[in-house]
This record gives sequence, C-alpha cells and structure tokens, in this order.
Amino acid sequence: MLNLSLSPEESFLIEAIHHKNALNCDYLGELYRVLGDEHTYDLCMHNKVASIAYDALSHCGLSPTNKWLDEYTSVSDRISEYMEELDKTADLLAKHDIPLLALKNSGIARALYPRSGASPMGDIDVLVRKQDFRRAHEILVENGYVMKFRSPLEQESLDHAEQGGGAEYSVNLPSGGHLWFELQWRPVAGRTRKRRVESRTSMLRAWQ
Repeated sequence: MLNLSLSPEESFLIEAIHHKNALNCDYLGELYRVLGDEHTYDLCMHNKVASIAYDALSHCGLSPTNKWLDEYTSVSDRISEYMEELDKTADLLAKHDIPLLALKNSGIARALYPRSGASPMGDIDVLVRKQDFRRAHEILVENGYVMKFRSPLEQESLDHAEQGGGAEYSVNLPSGGHLWFELQWRPVAGRTRKRRVESRTSMLRAWQ
C-alpha cells in the first residue's frame, strides 16, 4: 500500500536503498509499476542511486530495462577498480609498517558489500596514524599520486594538510579513469568540532 505521507517518488527512493534484509519487495514492485520504468530510472539517476536501485529491483525479481544494467555495470567496474587501488595502496604502506583503515563508503564497499555496483562512491578515504602521515604521503607521491585539493580554498602544502588533518590526491588509474584519494590522520575531521573532544587515532583498537 502506498504511503500517503510521502510522494511515490520519495517512497521509491527510500525503499530502493534499504538493506536487502529490510527490503519490502511487494511495496517496491508496486511503486515501480505506479511510476513506470522510465520515470524511476530518471529519478534514480538524478539522485545518483540508480545502481543501488537496480540491485534492489533485481533482488526482488523485477526486470528493469537494459539501461539500468548498463549503469550498474559501469558503477561496478569503477568501484571494483577503486577497491583494487585501495588494496594496492594498503599493501604498499604495509611494507613500510604503516597500517591503513578504509573510512566511510570505502570501508563499507570493501568489507560489507559483496556487489560493488550496489555501493557507489566518488572517492576513497583512508586513515593512518598521525606519526605515519608524512611518510605515507611520501610513499604515495613516489608511486604517482599527486597532492591536489578539490577545494580552491585549500592550500596545497604538506604542512597545511598535516595541520588540517589530511590531504587529497589525484590518481590516474590503469584503465584511464581517475580517482580522488584522501589520506587522513584525524578519525573525525569535522571543521566545527573542537580538537580536544576528538578521539585520538592512537586509541583506535585497530592499531592495538
């Protein structure tokens, strides 16, 4: 039954991004039929969740048109290459005794989602110990990473990056694609959060 407190479009988006264990396939199918394939595809592309929605629709035995599969495959290929780069970088830093943690969507995609297409993201975020930050930066640069901030307000200097808690890098991938890679030493890099109440990286159980 349609939720009258939300529009059908809003309801579809919410339902389509549920975890598989929480999906209501009957409800999702009803919304998909009410809205139509073309409209739901445009809706999901606009909200950048088309690959997630395709995964949900397929899981529920529905058959969206081929353009959904094309988008899913494109995202899956891109995220798979991101994960390969993450693994390569983690192995590289590990050779120098620098442990690395994948943060946010990077960690979710690497550890929790068996299908890369269901976990789209725009970059990779990783965490290292503060004392390892400069050495990790040197290793990344030696291996082709270029420190470059996306925001024009950031100063592209290592001192500024270390003071702020992290640096961004532009990475050219083997496929010819591009990746933004963020190296952080602050577990929570909130600009309005007082440093004295932040958790210290050294306290994380992963380092112990």
